Amino acid sequence: MLMKSKIFFFSLIITLIISCSPPSKKFSTTYNTANKEGMVVGTICIVNKSYSEYSFLYTDDLPGINDYPNLSNFITFKNTSGDFNEKGNSYYLFTIVKPNGKYKFAKLKIFDNSGQKQSRIEFPVDIKFNIEEGKTNYLGQLTIDTKKKSFTLENQLERDREWFTKKIPSIQF
Repeated sequence: MLMKSKIFFFSLIITLIISCSPPSKKFSTTYNTANKEGMVVGTICIVNKSYSEYSFLYTDDLPGINDYPNLSNFITFKNTSGDFNEKGNSYYLFTIVKPNGKYKFAKLKIFDNSGQKQSRIEFPVDIKFNIEEGKTNYLGQLTIDTKKKSFTLENQLERDREWFTKKIPSIQF
């Protein structure tokens, strides 16, 4: 009887530890219309993914002397399997909640830590998007090829609606 109690107790502890682990990524799922906020959603596909970390920096799309993005506005993906996989590529869902206005992805920062050496790569990106008060807008699929240092934006609306419904059903666009 004592052995059964120990096994039950151990199993209960393991189950609690596993079930209470935090989600791999936090999504903004709501916006505050009192602050004139809205949301933009989309997917990011990283082709030739071989680095440790990818950070997509975005900022207001306003002309100015300093055209570098505010470092507090970024989306970072680690070298993981992604939210969905298709045709050998990993796809990451993203949401951005900000006040009504014009914004842009301005820079991609890539970091690699192979254990023996670290490297950083940065290249400019110029993908504009609008956030409208009280609305969720779809940006599209941003595909980054890290070897070519190129990017494309394409419309995958139907597929992305399906993916968001599976992963974050509260977000409708």
